[in-house]
Amino acid sequence: MALGLIGCSHTSSNNESIDGSEAKKELAIELKFLQNECERLINKDGKIEDKTFQSYKNDFNLLSASINSTSKVETQSDSELKESIAHLAKDVDTLTEKEYVTSYKKFNSSKTIYEVTLMNNMHDIIDATKTSEESSNVLDSFDDKHFHSSEAQIKKDMAPAISHINTASKYKIELMQDEIQKHRDSFTKLQLEQLKKATHNFDLSLNDQIKSIQSYKPISGDYNISRNFRYNSYDKYTNACVYITDFESNLGIAKAGDFKKKALYKVLLESLFAVFITNAIALFLAFYKYFLLMSQIKHRVHPRNIEVIFHK
Repeated sequence: MALGLIGCSHTSSNNESIDGSEAKKELAIELKFLQNECERLINKDGKIEDKTFQSYKNDFNLLSASINSTSKVETQSDSELKESIAHLAKDVDTLTEKEYVTSYKKFNSSKTIYEVTLMNNMHDIIDATKTSEESSNVLDSFDDKHFHSSEAQIKKDMAPAISHINTASKYKIELMQDEIQKHRDSFTKLQLEQLKKATHNFDLSLNDQIKSIQSYKPISGDYNISRNFRYNSYDKYTNACVYITDFESNLGIAKAGDFKKKALYKVLLESLFAVFITNAIALFLAFYKYFLLMSQIKHRVHPRNIEVIFHK
């Protein structure tokens, strides 16, 4: 059963006109919802799905951040759940009428929602899809490990690598998509489009990582198919970075755009390197022809032969 806060459907226009008593009532409803869900998690009959806990965790931490409480939920521990909900209830009760209004507006703010429920997972996915020494890109690690491996060793490690992509990175994309859907009314149409396109392109990038691993061959084999999927994965990552950078920049998040700048900087360096190599080869050939020509002149070759060498 998926969890979702009751008050997330309020529009920004409602937030602007809400008064203290109404804001207090709405936050009390949210708190009661969390208290009921907390009790259900503690008195669970059987195992609770991780998605259910992750949704509760995000809902709890969103309300806590909105009222500037220090109470947080991190793990599915009964003692932590009990202590955190009791702490949160006390902090809600101590709010003034003005603070209720401020907290309620913050609770429905796209910036707060993103920072609390989406941003950590989003930046984890950025690390999982970018190509750099600091990243957690499974494909890069697989390539580094198996560049000189046998086909048998490559096949042996394919399943664990793909499983890691699915259970770690792609699972986080599912969690983000659930949160985006839950809070869709708190985002503008443009923000919603940016988030959906970013997560979609990151998902495609991970799919191409999986395809690259599946088609990976020993150094003596055909590496082109795997390499092409790697290039496709990087292209999708770059596309996703454009959307999420624009989204974060518009929210005024301090480090927004760092990963996009790094991605574009890497593309620029690769382009400059390609131009340098092309020009270097052309320069080498030009000097080679020049020295060959001088050598032939030194040995007094017939002028007609010199002309043929020069025009080649």
